Amino acid sequence: MDKWFKCMVFAAIAFTLGSAPAGAADLVTTHPDHYARPGASLQGSGSSILGRTKQARAGSRVIVSDGGALVENWIINADLSRACNKRLFRQKRDQYLIGVVEGRTYGAAVGGHGSLVDRVKMAESQVVYLFRGQGTTDCRVYHRTR
Repeated sequence: MDKWFKCMVFAAIAFTLGSAPAGAADLVTTHPDHYARPGASLQGSGSSILGRTKQARAGSRVIVSDGGALVENWIINADLSRACNKRLFRQKRDQYLIGVVEGRTYGAAVGGHGSLVDRVKMAESQVVYLFRGQGTTDCRVYHRTR
């Protein structure tokens, strides 16, 4: 009997390991309605998936609002942008402080303020910096021309 018991235990283990767990087929398949179709409307938002822009998170504070063009009133700083790519010059909390220029939202920080991480010591005191693409390899840092 001991021989048959070992054989049954081995067969049960082999059967359990060889078969898919219960409900696994449900996890693998996705209903076609779950896929987003380009141009489909998001429920409750009233906007299209295409053409959405990154919005400020809840609790963001606008520190600068500029109706003028970004290229006229703001300068991109190549040195600060490279430092931002390396995470040496960045906002302490992404999108906590924001700037709105031409209706587009940018992350913002102020030189000499606790909102800015400046490991390269390149920030000027009381200068507002705008961040686009922070946390990516295409981070761009702008500051005011006047």
